[in-house]
Amino acid sequence: MTTTDSFRDATADARPHSSERDASLDATFDALANRRCRALLGHLSESGDALVVDDLADRLADELDDDSASEARLLTSLHHTHLPKLADAKLVEYDADRGLVRFRSDSRFDSLASTVESLESADQPSSTDRLFELLADSRRRQALRTLVRHEDLSLPDLADEVAVAEYDRPLPNIDPDDVLKIYLSLYHTHVPKLAAADLVNYDQDGDHVALTEAGKRLESPLRSLWDPDDR
Repeated sequence: MTTTDSFRDATADARPHSSERDASLDATFDALANRRCRALLGHLSESGDALVVDDLADRLADELDDDSASEARLLTSLHHTHLPKLADAKLVEYDADRGLVRFRSDSRFDSLASTVESLESADQPSSTDRLFELLADSRRRQALRTLVRHEDLSLPDLADEVAVAEYDRPLPNIDPDDVLKIYLSLYHTHVPKLAAADLVNYDQDGDHVALTEAGKRLESPLRSLWDPDDR
């Protein structure tokens, strides 16, 4: 990777070339990072019909065995947090005035449901919430996708590949300062988060990143979560 003496705005994470598809995936994985949202989608996808939010809260209160799952609290969180988030991600149709919600049959959850179920039932080092939280960032998702393909890379090489994917052009045609910004965001933010989830090992002195055994075991479900056009 070409380096530069200029470290202006070094940790900036702007992605002017991010696509609408990436933004949609970000929103989808952000919604799936909450187990109540996943439970809601499960009930709604099985029903197929519009459900009354109050009835949905009853079902979830019975299903979620924790002290914070009282019906009143659930109802408040459904109306003010979870359903608006799912609607913004275009996973459900939510009529707040009538208190009705319907699963969108054309949503990304259709193709993800079986993988979500397998992840929730699997014994893995990173919780399902944490995994989807990690996937809710297009740059981190691209870095993980690249590592699944190569297993290990130097961090400069990883930054180069992420830059090529983000800008959709050959590396020589990308401004070196833009590649540097990607490198720094990987160094400061994305690789440490992947390492904290035990998906990668990062040798900071050697500037080298490698999938862990746990990361390798997740290769199959991770591949099934990528956008279908990229599989």
